[in-house]
Amino acid sequence: MKRRNFLLGAGVAATGTALPLAVSAARRPALLDDPRAWLGEEFVSDEGLRLRLTQVEAVRVDRDTMQADLHFEVLQGEFSAAGIQALRCGGSENPLYLQPGATGAVACINRLRRARG
Repeated sequence: MKRRNFLLGAGVAATGTALPLAVSAARRPALLDDPRAWLGEEFVSDEGLRLRLTQVEAVRVDRDTMQADLHFEVLQGEFSAAGIQALRCGGSENPLYLQPGATGAVACINRLRRARG
C-alpha cells in the first residue's frame, strides 16, 4: 500500500470516529433536564469564575419532578457570596442560583418533568 493511500484512509477513519462523538455531545440533554450528563464539565461565568460540576446529588426523583443538588468545584476565581450566575458550557448558558457549599458552590434545582392533566 502506498503511503499516500494509507494517510488518506487513516484521515477518513479518524474523521469517521470523531463525528459520532461530536454528534453525541450535541445531543446531550440540557443541564437542568439531566445534570448527570454534564458531570466533569467546566463552566465559566461572566465574571470569569471557572467551575467544574463534580457531583449531582438526587434529592428526590419521581415521575413528575426532579430535585437535585449540583456541586461545583471552584477552579478559578473567588466565590463566596450567594447569587445568580450565568454559567456557560458547550454553547449553552445556564442561569443558576449558586450558594457556598462545603467544598465549592452548590445549586439546588427543582424541575417539573411533565404537566398533569
